Amino acid sequence: MKLKGMHHIGVNVRDLDRALAFYTEVLGFEVTERYAEDIRHVMLGTGNTGLHLFETRDLELQDALATLSKQGYAHMAFATTRELFPGIIAELKQHQIQFKGPLVMGRGESVHFKDPDGNHLEIRCPARATPAGEAPEAI
Repeated sequence: MKLKGMHHIGVNVRDLDRALAFYTEVLGFEVTERYAEDIRHVMLGTGNTGLHLFETRDLELQDALATLSKQGYAHMAFATTRELFPGIIAELKQHQIQFKGPLVMGRGESVHFKDPDGNHLEIRCPARATPAGEAPEAI
């Protein structure tokens, strides 16, 4: 089997209108398709990433950020550049979104936060290059 990549990621949300506002107004996604079916759902896109939001009013989610650990956790990670990363952090603050980070993990640096339904999100860029034995400087 040879796949061409990810087509989209499906995400359950409690309130589609609230989630749609968050993903379009805060994260900059655009609506690519609206569906008129029994279950409310919409397709969003940005760059080469597709996101399919499904409204599930009785959704119960564990607080994903509280389980951030080496054991792993379900999340969506969005890519950015080192140059744009500080501006993204400033935008998260402007929108009063609480986040954890920036954290250096492996070869990347990221911030972690939740959407209005508790889905764990990450924005990641390449880590700063530092001389051997030195820690990357904090933003």
